[in-house]
Amino acid sequence: MGKQKAAFHCELCRRTFFSGRGHVYGLKHQETLRNILDNFLEKVRDARKVLKEARVERYDFTEHDQNFWCYCCKTEVKKHVTNGNIAVVYGGFLEHFESSEHKKKTSAFWWENKANIKLKDQFSLSPEDYEKFKAAVTKALESYEEKEDEYIKEGAERIREVEQQRRELVQAALEVGLPRMNLKSIHDNCFFFTGGCYIVRDAVLWMRR
Repeated sequence: MGKQKAAFHCELCRRTFFSGRGHVYGLKHQETLRNILDNFLEKVRDARKVLKEARVERYDFTEHDQNFWCYCCKTEVKKHVTNGNIAVVYGGFLEHFESSEHKKKTSAFWWENKANIKLKDQFSLSPEDYEKFKAAVTKALESYEEKEDEYIKEGAERIREVEQQRRELVQAALEVGLPRMNLKSIHDNCFFFTGGCYIVRDAVLWMRR
């Protein structure tokens, strides 16, 4: 009797086979592998779009706390980089792809699953490309800060305008001798501050604290 082959559990196919590692050469395994790599490659291409035109956005936990599953490393990785105020879109994804640990495990994944060697380079990032990305992030941060400063200036100007309108309205009310109760009502409805925003006659002006 021939020597019985050891059981082999394929993580991609999620099954245990008793034909040894020869399973990875089979049509079923290779089809599963292609489907996984095709789907993964779509995400990689989306991430690579920001290499030259990095995106910096105001932090939104519904968007920027997402993870992605790296099949090569068999672990979850942060998709974006954030400090809780702003987020660098796909920053975590690209940082992971450039890491030496990811490249090492990608080589192991390719060997274990007998993947198409021609596709391998698409699933990692060169140090040169990552340096270009970091330079693009620097520019994107500068642009973001300029826009935020302009937003603050516009908001401050609007506050000054609203305050001036309030003063003029109060002064006009005093001049015509409105009853004290009505004057207070006018003052209250005209302008007050609450929870990080100014409210003027039901219009809300948001200001960053």
